[in-house]
Amino acid sequence: MDAEARTALELRRLLRDNEADLAALGAMAGEIASVSARPSPLGEETCAFLALKLHAWYTALETILERIARVIEGAPPSGPSSHRDLLRGMTLPLADVRPRVIAPARLGDLAELLGFRHFVRHAYAVSLDEAELRAHASRVARVQSGIESDLAVFASEVTRVIEDLDRTAGSGPRPGS
Repeated sequence: MDAEARTALELRRLLRDNEADLAALGAMAGEIASVSARPSPLGEETCAFLALKLHAWYTALETILERIARVIEGAPPSGPSSHRDLLRGMTLPLADVRPRVIAPARLGDLAELLGFRHFVRHAYAVSLDEAELRAHASRVARVQSGIESDLAVFASEVTRVIEDLDRTAGSGPRPGS
């Protein structure tokens, strides 16, 4: 397998894996919306469940972004601000490397969700605030369809690259693509 075919294969895997994670993201967004639509008070167990789902939603999104960075850029950012750097970096195109992945307009809400995910990971003996959970659930509702659109545009760009690689390698479409 030549370099172009190998790169095309890696990009196909990237798109396949992102599609699966995006479906999970959508399912979690639905669960978050369903729970947050319940009347107050939610109760301690329901608040804990909602916090866990918000954590999982952001983690699934970050997994997609890390995969893109690993496959296309070689590695995600590292260091103490790596999570914020990854998020911010995905709102910017990298000339001759990749297009923008996420619209900059979503950065504020996503940064708040990243902060909440960090809180959930490191909070041990604190009570969850129902109003804050509902605010984060609203953020997920606000950004979910935009994230889906952003990733669809990104997938279209990657698909064009795959098609160019296939032409360069002299191969046609691959089975299952």
